[in-house]
Amino acid sequence: MALFTYVSTLYRLQKELKKQQAYINTFLNPYLNDLQKNHDGSFQDEQLKKIRKYYGLFIPTILCSSYKQLYKQSFTEAERKRATLFGILTPVGDDLFDIDKLEADAIKEITYHPERYDAKNFSAKVAKDIQSFMLSDVPFKDEYLEAAKNVFEIQLETIKQTDASITDEELERITYAKGGYSVIIYHQIMDRPASEAMWKVLFYVGSLMQFCNDLFDIHKDRRDGIITLPDRCTDFKKLRALFEARVRECNRLIYTLPFKQKKKMEFSIAMSQVISRGYVAFDQLMRLEKQYGKPLPFEKLTRKQLICDMELPSNTLRWLYYAYKVPHLT
Repeated sequence: MALFTYVSTLYRLQKELKKQQAYINTFLNPYLNDLQKNHDGSFQDEQLKKIRKYYGLFIPTILCSSYKQLYKQSFTEAERKRATLFGILTPVGDDLFDIDKLEADAIKEITYHPERYDAKNFSAKVAKDIQSFMLSDVPFKDEYLEAAKNVFEIQLETIKQTDASITDEELERITYAKGGYSVIIYHQIMDRPASEAMWKVLFYVGSLMQFCNDLFDIHKDRRDGIITLPDRCTDFKKLRALFEARVRECNRLIYTLPFKQKKKMEFSIAMSQVISRGYVAFDQLMRLEKQYGKPLPFEKLTRKQLICDMELPSNTLRWLYYAYKVPHLT
């Protein structure tokens, strides 16, 4: 039964992935071009890759469609549009903090009153446009704004990740909160808000996704002077144990949700498609430790060594293995 559920869930996700890719071609790409034309600017190549390959593709497919599957409902076109547009707002919002260094009051104005904000740079203009649409279109505006408030406040705290004196406990808290709130807000743009139990599940899912992102972005984060749990790690076997303990707790919360067991298993399998990437990255980093010793001499490692190429056949096989194993970790 578990194997059948795993295969059927992968089949559903593959169908959703094709739908979302088609939507990117027909809606997202022309919309991105219009934003560049209307606001006399351009997205960075790194931004476009994140939007087209991750935030605008996998997040609506893996997260949003799986919420609706859990509720036995279809992922509507209105929801797809909001989720896809939010896939632009997520990386652009990060850049407002990290690259544009926009003042907190300015970002707060974009978040709550975009219509009255006088945007000057390209990223701010894009964020203003999309947030204006969200506030006019989301069915549950109060829940969306509460989620946006949490995202905004934890973004302000991420400045602490540039301070070498940050404690491990504070770094862990910020990592989990940044990922958790970022995933919760994707539920709050759907046609129903998250329950308290679902909110807890999503926080754990998001924290693990952020953990995975940090494992994959070690080179970029070090380049940008951002301290993360992997960057500070002196023993990846121990960090992996911390990651897995959180995976087990996430699954425990999923399986206590008030839905049928099969639906909960399907949801856990869907979430594992992203979470399992972390295990593949851990495998690579632990192989580097065997080669170079502990702690890893990051300054001596190349960008290629620190990037986990998920298109390699060996990594794809590892990913499929872990994606099957993760839902059973309780």
